Amino acid sequence: MGSTKQKRHSFVCLFNCSFVRSFAELARYAKLDMTTSDSNNNNPPAKKKMGAAEILGIKEMKTLEFLRAVFAEFLATTLFLMCVCCVAQGFGNGSSNTSANHIEIGIGIGLAIATLAGMFGHVSGGHINPAVTFGMMCARKVSLLKGLFYIIAQMVGGVAGSALCYAFTPGAGSPANKLLTNPANGLKITVGQGFGIELMFTFILVFFVFAITDENKKTEPYGTTLGIGINILVAHVCVIPYTNCSINPARSFGPAVVWNDWDDHWIFWIAPMLGGALASVMYEFIFFNAPSKTTDYATTEMVEKNGSA
Repeated sequence: MGSTKQKRHSFVCLFNCSFVRSFAELARYAKLDMTTSDSNNNNPPAKKKMGAAEILGIKEMKTLEFLRAVFAEFLATTLFLMCVCCVAQGFGNGSSNTSANHIEIGIGIGLAIATLAGMFGHVSGGHINPAVTFGMMCARKVSLLKGLFYIIAQMVGGVAGSALCYAFTPGAGSPANKLLTNPANGLKITVGQGFGIELMFTFILVFFVFAITDENKKTEPYGTTLGIGINILVAHVCVIPYTNCSINPARSFGPAVVWNDWDDHWIFWIAPMLGGALASVMYEFIFFNAPSKTTDYATTEMVEKNGSA
């Protein structure tokens, strides 16, 4: 009699352990959140609401990752502006060969962005552009404080990179193209025309960044960085004849500080920031689709095996 009870007790313990183990495996494979799902598991896990501290990003400021990311934005923007100003010198290119100059500059800047995004994208996101950061802030993909620190780091990096090019360039008193500062009257265009073209091409850039990094896409990292670089190339080939192409406030701010040229400088802050904000809001609220629920075949197979056992 005692042996029968003992066997029964062992069987119950074995059954309970097997059930708990099986459910734990199901939860792991199906990625169930046992604290937020309904008891019948028919509804998806409740989306966690962001509190004020998370929106501001107060807690993450105390982490090493935060400091590393901010420094990455500073260093990336420094190297980017150094590349921008150096490729703009066009040594040996005749002033009449403007189309070739535009293509050369566009390729250099586009590939520089692709390179730097690959270098720092996994650390900070590789924004290297206050307009991109502002768009991410509007979409709540970056906290407010982190975005603010990013923008400050990008501005300081822009000045540092422009200063490096100024220091490296022979005859620093008169560098070619004035370090590629941004006049709003490259083709005798009006201020409104310069504002409009900067806004629209920044919109294209930020919209592309949101699209290429969409979680619904399965784009390889090299495809993401190269795609952004090509987008930058297209923008510069199109817009250099108009405004020398900014679409990046830090890229305009650095040369303006070093060369002390502030003509119509406000355009290259307001237009890119507005374009970035419009692109982020439009993509998030109109074009973004949450990932559809797909069948987890590993979970289905496990359920079938447990059911047939």
